[in-house]
Amino acid sequence: ITLTLYPDLCPKTCENFLTHAENGYYNGLTFHRVIKEFMIQTGDPLGDGTGGESIWGREFEDEFHPSLRHDRPGILSMANAGPNTNGSQFFITT
Repeated sequence: ITLTLYPDLCPKTCENFLTHAENGYYNGLTFHRVIKEFMIQTGDPLGDGTGGESIWGREFEDEFHPSLRHDRPGILSMANAGPNTNGSQFFITT
């Protein structure tokens, strides 16, 4: 998979994702949530959507930019449990 990240627009999100990826955090994890024609989600070491943490050991704030939208398949984004609850989970639109 080839991904395009935007560290100039979402610096913490990119740092968190890249550090986890480089450290092998995501290795062997399953896509625990699959919704046809919407998205696939992973990043939870528990495998049920309730686990995972950021590289800082705590949740971090959402990062939005008007030019980054979930308007087509293949978009990578943080998955969370509500505003400013980002950890390790992410999804890819399908």
